[in-house]
Amino acid sequence: MSFKGPMVDLEMNDEDVVDTYPSMPSRPKGPVYPYGTRISFCEKEMEKLDLEMPSVGDTIDLRAFGVVTSVSASDGEYGSSCRVEIQLQKMRVENEDTEEE
Repeated sequence: MSFKGPMVDLEMNDEDVVDTYPSMPSRPKGPVYPYGTRISFCEKEMEKLDLEMPSVGDTIDLRAFGVVTSVSASDGEYGSSCRVEIQLQKMRVENEDTEEE
C-alpha cells in the first residue's frame, strides 16, 4: 500500500470546535486538533528511535505502520459515526529542523 494524495492538516475549524467542545467559553489561541491525534514518547522510545531531545515547535517527520485493532460504525438518532483504532507498531522519525542535508 502506498500513500495517496497530499498531506492533510487535521486542524479543527471553528464549527468543529463548537460541535466537539460546546461548553468551551471561547476558542483557544492557535490551532485545535481532535482528541486522539497526539502521541507521546518517553526516554526509552526516544532511544529506540534514535531521536535526540527536540525543541518545542520542531517539526518531526514520522513514518509508521500500524495494525487496525477496532472498527465500528453506527447510524442512530443523532446521525452516523465511524471510528477506526490503529495500534502503531513500527515507526521511523527524523527531526526535520536538525536533519543534515
